[in-house]
Amino acid sequence: MRYAVVPLLVLLTLAGCGAKRIPGTDLEDTGDTRAIIDTIARYNAALDARDANGILAVVDPEFYDNAGTLIPDDDIDIQRLRTIIPQRLARLNDLAVRIDIKTIDVKGDRASVVYTWVSVFKLAGKTLTESDIKRMDLKREPNGWKILSGI
Repeated sequence: MRYAVVPLLVLLTLAGCGAKRIPGTDLEDTGDTRAIIDTIARYNAALDARDANGILAVVDPEFYDNAGTLIPDDDIDIQRLRTIIPQRLARLNDLAVRIDIKTIDVKGDRASVVYTWVSVFKLAGKTLTESDIKRMDLKREPNGWKILSGI
């Protein structure tokens, strides 16, 4: 009987050694996870402030997004992003964006984030709401994580 208790104690001890989670999320609490969350929070704040320079500050020079289509006409590289972000933000009023990160997968100096977003804004005097589930890819740089695609 006493020997049967030993495996149970080992299992209970191992169960208590699981990865630490960021409170209120299912995200593993690591330095990379926290840094990625910070990058996305800065992106979200820049969106809310309609700050094109703030958005571009968290974007990697290698940024490229195919907009989820096979048509190259809507692809966006860093040069095009520098043009369209200010144009799009200028058309919006009363912008509010909420980003909720669902998963973060870090592999070396690359990370993939699945997130949901909800935005409320006025366009041409009409209040609109949009939402979606997206994936954002990021790259570790010496000065932190930068967005490669998915905005």
